[in-house]
Amino acid sequence: MEKQPNRTAAKKIFHVVGLLALALVSVYIIVQCFVIFHRSYKTETAIKYTLAESITLDGVVAFDSVDVAGSGDLGYLVQDGERVTNGTVVAEVYTDDSQGLQRERLDRLERTITLLTKSQNSTGSDLSVLTNQTKQALYNLLDKINTAQYSGITDAEDTFLLAQNRLQVSTGQTAGFADTIAALQVEYDSIKAQLDALQTITATTNGYFSSTAASPAIAADRQALDDADPATLQKMLADGFPAAATDRAGQITTGFSWKFYAVCDLDTAARFDNISSVKISVPGKQNTPLSATVEEVTLDKDNGLAKIVLQCQTINAEVLSFGQETAQIDLKTYEGIRIDKEALHIVDGQRGVYVKYGNLQRFLKITTLYENDSYILIPENGKIGTDNEVRLYDEIIVQGTNLQDGKLL
Repeated sequence: MEKQPNRTAAKKIFHVVGLLALALVSVYIIVQCFVIFHRSYKTETAIKYTLAESITLDGVVAFDSVDVAGSGDLGYLVQDGERVTNGTVVAEVYTDDSQGLQRERLDRLERTITLLTKSQNSTGSDLSVLTNQTKQALYNLLDKINTAQYSGITDAEDTFLLAQNRLQVSTGQTAGFADTIAALQVEYDSIKAQLDALQTITATTNGYFSSTAASPAIAADRQALDDADPATLQKMLADGFPAAATDRAGQITTGFSWKFYAVCDLDTAARFDNISSVKISVPGKQNTPLSATVEEVTLDKDNGLAKIVLQCQTINAEVLSFGQETAQIDLKTYEGIRIDKEALHIVDGQRGVYVKYGNLQRFLKITTLYENDSYILIPENGKIGTDNEVRLYDEIIVQGTNLQDGKLL
């Protein structure tokens, strides 16, 4: 009879011990999960990058250009930024709304006829080559759509249709497109005859055309800007420039060279010392920096001003719309390995970063090529034991607590 109470007590003890063991295991698992999924550090891969030493200047762009006379409901036959020659038809004047739709239909017909004509030239082509071309063209078209490269979708679509049509001809799925081409040509000739009777506007000189909507909204006198001293240019920029004429078909820029005129303080002007070439861009319009030369830096020490004139020889549709702009000027560019500035630490007077090696953190020294508010650029010749130890693709610890060389993460 005495054994029964003892057994009951033992069971209770074992039960309590089991619960404690289960609780300890659960706590351990929870802690490990927290460590794994809620790490107190963040890493970033060291990659090759280019940083620019840049300044921002307010100024005005001026071109050598002539107006193209014309008004009314215009349909443009050339693209903005396209090079034209004297006598090129740049636009036609519509007398009713249907003519614009006819022009669109005519362009589509011309594109289709050209495509079908090319499609028949597949005699002797290897079937595997045609199949591969069709696949590649389809992948390219889908890539354009997925990445929203809308300006290239039309050409990609034509390339796919051409490959597919040639494959159909080669495999005997169709005998050709002669009948379709003939029918489309009849419609094309009929519409073209109607549009040929419209009044047209032609270029009166050689150069780069831009429609009124795509031309500068202001009229800037290039000669007056060339002659202006720093104080005069500052006043011109502050007062603004007269509006460009709107009763015109557009303008033709007669050369591929244009100038950017700006005013800055003497300290900013000093940054142009010994610099003959820079990069210029206008964020929001022309984001890709374009090469430019420093043509003039005129100092007005009495007023603490300087006139900066840059010359660029690249023309495109975006550039041709420039007027009074805020431009970014890249004075110098540097290439190296980019490190987030948040990763920088100073240990025993040495600048460096902590790098993740497996489960260890290591402090590596760096030397700086260039830095801005966000990033540090270091040389690519990193080697352990030198003044610059970080190498390409190292995992830099950007954020972390209790960082220490050789410590476990």
